[in-house]
Amino acid sequence: MKNFLLKYDVPLVALLGMVLFIPFLGSVHLFDWDEVNFAESAREMLLSGNYQKVQINFMPFMEKPPLFFWLQAASMKVFGVNEFAARFPNALIGVVTLALVYKIGKRWFSPQFAFFWVLFITGSLTPHLYFKTGIIDPLYNLFIFSAIYQLFLYVRTKAVAHAWFIGLFVGLAIITKGPVAVVVLVLCFLVYWVLNHFKKFFLWTHLFYATFAAFMGSALWFGFETIENGPGFLIEFIKYQADLFLHPVAGHGQPFWYHPVVLLLGCFPASIFALPILFKRKLSLENEAQQILVNMMQLFFWVVLILFSIVETKIVHYSSLCYLPLTFMATYYLHTWSSAKLFFSWTQGILFAFIGLLLSIIFVILPQTDNLKHYFIPFIKDSFAVASLSVSGNWLGYESLLGILFFVVLCYVILLFIRKQVNYGTFLFLAFTSVFIPALLLFVAPRIEKYSQGPAIEFFESLQGKDVYIETLGYKSYAQYYYGRTNAHENINATDLHWLQTGKLDKDAYFSLHVNNVNDHINASMHEVGRKGGFVFFKRNANDNLLENIVKP
Repeated sequence: MKNFLLKYDVPLVALLGMVLFIPFLGSVHLFDWDEVNFAESAREMLLSGNYQKVQINFMPFMEKPPLFFWLQAASMKVFGVNEFAARFPNALIGVVTLALVYKIGKRWFSPQFAFFWVLFITGSLTPHLYFKTGIIDPLYNLFIFSAIYQLFLYVRTKAVAHAWFIGLFVGLAIITKGPVAVVVLVLCFLVYWVLNHFKKFFLWTHLFYATFAAFMGSALWFGFETIENGPGFLIEFIKYQADLFLHPVAGHGQPFWYHPVVLLLGCFPASIFALPILFKRKLSLENEAQQILVNMMQLFFWVVLILFSIVETKIVHYSSLCYLPLTFMATYYLHTWSSAKLFFSWTQGILFAFIGLLLSIIFVILPQTDNLKHYFIPFIKDSFAVASLSVSGNWLGYESLLGILFFVVLCYVILLFIRKQVNYGTFLFLAFTSVFIPALLLFVAPRIEKYSQGPAIEFFESLQGKDVYIETLGYKSYAQYYYGRTNAHENINATDLHWLQTGKLDKDAYFSLHVNNVNDHINASMHEVGRKGGFVFFKRNANDNLLENIVKP
């Protein structure tokens, strides 16, 4: 049996990824903003036949290059325009990622190391969740991680092939998420050079090859775009990316410590295991290659964390680039912990128990929201949040059993740690959470959505097939386009919100607003057609003229 597992280990790891990542991808609506945003861009590619430019509401969308949307559009060609199709590419990317890290771990350490690295990815909260979403980051992270791994191989061998691959993966990352890929790779390169006292580890010709490969890889998009339409769009795209990097996007200006906290909580339990390795430069390793690989993963982690803690725009996805090096260091700590008979420090033990207990409480209490909300609503000052809680989550009651089970397993694993059964306890907890996370998405996420975006999604879906305008007022969303299945409008004013609110329309217009900003955005020509939860819905009839008297509070 052992020989069979070792012989077919990579296919078995890929099968594990498919079992964990693919089922129930369509069990909950896509979430605003990013999931809906990206799926809508892919849908509009299919409708317009324009695969070169990314669009939203059939207007140029400067935030992202098209590579991931090409994958989503291809998936929608096969599975239709739905949640499963939008998320399916990332499930496959997750399978590839697991197979890759397993091969790396097995080559430089051992099959056991490789298997635990896989488990730290599937058994940690956000690293697992990201492969069941429809966002760009898993693909982008895979390309950047692959470039860093090729840098490690180049440092060891100076082989020109690795220089070419570094450039190729960076080029693909550029047309996945933008030029920040170059910043990450160059910073890692320079920091490694500095930490090694400026000892030259590269040839200038190889550096040129890597740069040329990056240019050619990214030219798959921007090269053809520039040749066909000139540099205008590309220049605007780069300006937008620089502005995003240097200035906070509304709602995304967070404190410096935002990403460390996100990683500590979101990557539980891997974050707890990784803590000692994050701050340890000199390690006792079996060979030089392992030392270089561990140092490269440390460097990669810190460059990304510091870079995205400094930039003004802080979005939870940005630190997802830390997931693979973080789970590697968690695995390495477990590897040294077992071989050297080391144990959790008091800090690690308290954090593990505290975060585990906190999550247990959350998982138990969430399904009781409908029963308990009348106790905490009086303490909520946000009228939108209060109105959102007025709907029923349709909880069945048994969902709390997931939280109770999580707590029981947590306590048992802590007991195993106390008894020094380290590997078994870690394996048990990671295997459990690998299954627990999909169950959480299947039974809990759809009910949470009913409080948040559910009413708006229902309203937009009710307008499918109608030749109308659909927009949001007072809050940003892309759901009205995707779930309203809107088409390109012939009227050149269609994207002008002021005209939609006040002009003479050629067809009906529908609007979604939050309950707490209705009076700031409506006028006398708009009439309410419904409200649910935290949302109020309005309509303007075609050919209506705006009345002079604006509705006052």
